Amino acid sequence: MRFVLDEDVDAKAVGSLLRRRGHECWSIVEAGLGGSDDDEVAIYADDRGAVLITHDAEATRRRRRFTFGRHVFLRCHQLDAVALLERHLDELVRFVELRGVGVYEVARAGVSYRPPRWETD
Repeated sequence: MRFVLDEDVDAKAVGSLLRRRGHECWSIVEAGLGGSDDDEVAIYADDRGAVLITHDAEATRRRRRFTFGRHVFLRCHQLDAVALLERHLDELVRFVELRGVGVYEVARAGVSYRPPRWETD
């Protein structure tokens, strides 16, 4: 699976985990989009068929209202992201492969999914 890491995610640590587990991964900064607004970042990830991973709660709320692409919100402190993802990565990948477009939240309790609004109307 392809992952893009938002600026607020520790690209070295989280990227290393994802690559060790066989996934393609790069950061928004590596893509030359450092400082870009959240919508540009989401469009960039979606255009490349990548799952966007972020700690940004406001960007996640916006994606819930206007869903496109695959957006993952890490509900943890940045220092805990690797441990949290290591614990739930297989579950997250299964969810994304099964459900596709939507907002995914990774928390201590596991992975939750919020479908696009058009699927819930």
